[in-house]
Amino acid sequence: MSDNQNRKPELKYSPASKVLLVGAAATVLALINMSAGGAAPSTAVRFLEYAFLTGGLIALAGGLIMMTSQK
Repeated sequence: MSDNQNRKPELKYSPASKVLLVGAAATVLALINMSAGGAAPSTAVRFLEYAFLTGGLIALAGGLIMMTSQK
């Protein structure tokens, strides 16, 4: 058998799908962090949470736009 028959096919993801995945993960993690109970965070921590949420939503929208423009 040749080497090509023993190799598993490599999964290739487009940059748009990577951006979409990272944006979705960041958004979900930010929402989970914000909805978790506990002591009230300081103003700086609350600002960072909203900044991460905004960045995740922008990446999510950017990934969707990139995917639609590729086709």
